[in-house]
Amino acid sequence: MDGSLAAFEDPMLHIDIPTIAEFRDLAQLRAEFCISMYMPMSRLGANAEANRTLFKDLAKEALVQLRQAGVNTRVIEAFESRFEQLAGGEHDPDQDKVRQRQRAKPDESLSFWHYQGNGLAVLAVPEMLHTFRMAETPRQLVEVADRLQLAPLLRAMTSRHDAFVLALAEESVRLVQVFANSPPLRVWVPGLPKNAEEASHRPSFHVRAPRGRLQNLEGEKVLLHQYVEKVDHAVRDVLRGHTTPLILVAVEPLASMFRAVCDYPEFVEQAMQGNPDRLTDAELEDRAIPILDQLYAREVTNLIARYEELKPRRATTDLSYAAHAATAGAVDQLLVDLDAVVPGLVSDVDGSVTYAASDDAEVYNVVDEVARRALCTGARVLAASREQLPERAPLAAILRYQFI
Repeated sequence: MDGSLAAFEDPMLHIDIPTIAEFRDLAQLRAEFCISMYMPMSRLGANAEANRTLFKDLAKEALVQLRQAGVNTRVIEAFESRFEQLAGGEHDPDQDKVRQRQRAKPDESLSFWHYQGNGLAVLAVPEMLHTFRMAETPRQLVEVADRLQLAPLLRAMTSRHDAFVLALAEESVRLVQVFANSPPLRVWVPGLPKNAEEASHRPSFHVRAPRGRLQNLEGEKVLLHQYVEKVDHAVRDVLRGHTTPLILVAVEPLASMFRAVCDYPEFVEQAMQGNPDRLTDAELEDRAIPILDQLYAREVTNLIARYEELKPRRATTDLSYAAHAATAGAVDQLLVDLDAVVPGLVSDVDGSVTYAASDDAEVYNVVDEVARRALCTGARVLAASREQLPERAPLAAILRYQFI
């Protein structure tokens, strides 16, 4: 490997979680041949070639399946072309030029395979190809069917695996992204002041102001408000469009001031304890992950309590009933055991379930299909263990209305 590339180690965990709209489009896609590949990845740049090699091996396996099924040569060639482009194949002169520029300026444009999470999903039909970099490490999988296999992506979309932490103090401020299974990442925020002094253009808060000006504590409070508002404005621009929780670590009065101005939808009311000036990024992560776990556990607990309140008319653990409701768009919240496997088929017309004795190429997991349909119709879907679910059922659904 080129020395300049080998020296590069990107600390970031690159994640592409599909939006509900993207997931819905993928879930509704039907074609004669759809290829779904999931593979564990290394996020270290030094292992980029190993990442690429694994993908090429799985792509070959998918093409073998197509050939064994007697698929038209033009269809196979269309898939092969897309796989080669992603792998960096030598068939495309334009791709060769791109790679030459990458080798010439490795610090400016490094290969896709250098920027990875812990797993990769590659979903393809002859006309297009989608990739999603995952925080979770998926089981290695290659599947050819008339629809895409999206169950591994469901887990990524139903779990909270990262958070932003805003460490706010008079002397410093920083935004850190923390992960459940990877090192923290310092986030660059354009326009973020270095400290309160820079934001207020004052050398110090703790000096007596000239007569006729705001004095001492009164003036300091006004300047701190200006500082907090500038921080909020800068952070808001970076977080716009995100659904990742934001956790604050700050001492008073900055903590209360920031809560008063922050309107980020996923702002966590529970603040992290400690002086941000004295906490490293790793220590912020250590304290943030339990808060993230508590948030998720609270969501699960609240959903179960609501289930108990609304059953049996607007809540159910019956898989067939939930399948009917999900198909009609009647599911509001769904708690699901994503490890549960119930083979069968779900009607696209009315959601009726035909169960199968075993899992084979002709059927799929009914539990995954119900979760997929619920997500596609705007339901909040949470993953839980079988022990957490009411009656140890594979799922528990709360309905938007009484569904018959």
